[in-house]
Amino acid sequence: MPESQRKMAARIRSLYTGERFAAAQAGIARDNSPGLDACLSQQRELRALLALGLLNRGFDYSTPAGWHMATLSAYTITASPRFERMVLITDVPHNVVGWLLPAPNGAGGLPGLRVEEHRGYGTYVMRHVPTDAQLVVTNSPSGTPTGSRSESYVDFFTVDTPLTPSEREQLARVPSMTENAQRLLAGVFCRISARDPHGGWAIGNWFYDPLRRPGWLDSDRRPGRDRKLHGADDSWDLEWDSYPYPDDLAAAMTDPVLGVPGARVISAVGNLTITLGGAALRLRSRRG
Repeated sequence: MPESQRKMAARIRSLYTGERFAAAQAGIARDNSPGLDACLSQQRELRALLALGLLNRGFDYSTPAGWHMATLSAYTITASPRFERMVLITDVPHNVVGWLLPAPNGAGGLPGLRVEEHRGYGTYVMRHVPTDAQLVVTNSPSGTPTGSRSESYVDFFTVDTPLTPSEREQLARVPSMTENAQRLLAGVFCRISARDPHGGWAIGNWFYDPLRRPGWLDSDRRPGRDRKLHGADDSWDLEWDSYPYPDDLAAAMTDPVLGVPGARVISAVGNLTITLGGAALRLRSRRG
C-alpha cells in the first residue's frame, strides 16, 4: 500500500527538524505541509516572545535580555511545533525549564509562564498566561506528555499564580509587532534545530555548526557573547556574533520545503533581509 501523504510529509519534516517520526507526524498541517508555522494565533505570539528571549543576550536588562533565556543555547533542544502547542524535546528538561520559567524571586524566565502540570520524570506542561498558549518541555522523543502527574522537582509558579508587578512591567516593555513580524520571529524560533538534509544549511541551536564547515566560526561550540533582537511593528533587526551563519538562517526561513510560507530574502552588500508581506527582519552578524 502506498505511503499516505501525511506519513510522507512527516518523514520529510523529520529529515529537516531532527524530530523522531512520531513527533514530526504530530506537527503536520491539515494540508500535509510541514506545519512549522501553522498554529493558533496565541501560539504565534508565544513563539515570537520565545524568540525575543532566546535571541537577546547582554547587559541591557530593560530588554528581554533580562529574561536570561539566551542560556538555552547551551542545551541541545529539538523544536517540535504543533498547531495547538509548542514542544521542546531535550535530554535535560529540568535544566531547560529552569531558564524558561520565572523564579519565585522574580529572576529571569519568560514573564507570565506557569507550570500547568508535571508528568512522570521528564515532562513539564506549561501555560503562558498572557497569551493562553501551551508550551511543553519533555524528554519523550515523541514530544507527547507521558507518565502520571507528579510533583515538580523545583518550586515554580503554577497557573493559579497571577502575574507579578515585575512581570507586568516586563511585558509592557515588549515592543508592538504586526502579525507578519510575529510570523517571522516565531519562524526563527521554530527552526532552532533545523538543518538541510542535503547539507546546504544548518542552525545548530545557535551555538555550533552541525555541518562542521571551515571558516570564520571555527570553534566546536561557541554560543557567542552578545545577541540582540530589537525593533517594533514591521521593522526588526537581529544582530549576533556566533552561529548560525547569516546565509544559513536566511536559507532556513525561505527553504522551498521548510521555509515560512511567503517569506523572501533580499540581499544587499553585506546584509540580508528576510521579508514577509510588509514585515522585514534584517540580519546583522558581526564577524569577529
